[in-house]
Amino acid sequence: MILNMTYEEFSKNHKNNFLWDRVIEKLLDQENIPYQSYCRFPMGGNIVYKVNDNLVLKLFAPFDSSEYFIETEVLEKTDWSQVHIDVPQIYRKGKFDGWNFFMMTLVPGELLIDVWTDLSKEERIGVSTQLGRLIREMHGLSVDVYECLDRSFDEWIMNQKKQVANHHQETGLSPSLVKEIPDYVSSFKSTGESVLLTGEYTPFNLLVTKVDDEWTLTGLIDFADCFIGESTYDLLGPILFTFYKENHLTRAFLEGYGMELNDESRIRLMQLLLLHRFSHLPNYLDGQIEMNDRETLESLSRRFFSY
Repeated sequence: MILNMTYEEFSKNHKNNFLWDRVIEKLLDQENIPYQSYCRFPMGGNIVYKVNDNLVLKLFAPFDSSEYFIETEVLEKTDWSQVHIDVPQIYRKGKFDGWNFFMMTLVPGELLIDVWTDLSKEERIGVSTQLGRLIREMHGLSVDVYECLDRSFDEWIMNQKKQVANHHQETGLSPSLVKEIPDYVSSFKSTGESVLLTGEYTPFNLLVTKVDDEWTLTGLIDFADCFIGESTYDLLGPILFTFYKENHLTRAFLEGYGMELNDESRIRLMQLLLLHRFSHLPNYLDGQIEMNDRETLESLSRRFFSY
């Protein structure tokens, strides 16, 4: 059914729920997993289904097999007793038509992206602070237990520096800003820090529930992109995706994490933002003040990373 499916065929059929419903039924029957219902989650690059009311099935294409091994290792080897939040627990692993899969427990809660606009100002500040504390806890975990995770952060930074201007030129960033980039990032040097990075602290992977009638951060999902590197890298996603557009949220987030925002930390955050593999400044500014000819990287850094 999906044996030998190529990347091009997968891309073409990614939204073909009729096909994937048949795949899931056959897989569940093959594994003798009883089910009364199943429903596909609409977001994400992988094929992910809710099964019954308590399980999640995640399929990994052969060309994405590294993600399978990364996520299973993080979920199974991490000492989650050190983190005050719910994460999935793997229930079963296997292969179907050459595709790796695992069944995991369903983490209760609502995706933050689905309810963010319903949160009051106080609840948004609270969730921002809680996320900062969560990431601090995650960065305190031992990384000695991991074997599959990439540890070439320092080398990767060096390679990013060589191609960073071309990358941003391809995003449509103004030529005047692109011209600034090489000099702006030239002073960046890795700290040699080694912490667990997810790169996924976005509202698409965070779950909240009502606790004492207030929305509270209670769950974290998706560990397929984890790697080892410098802690500051993980702070970019929450700020750029969610916090910088609203007063006080970046402050609450960084205070929760334990970082003081000053000129030195602001510049380092901006340098890492420029070097980030998925960096796209025009997208981050969508819905905000449009960039103009007088915009500089310094002024952008103050817009993105300020209290």
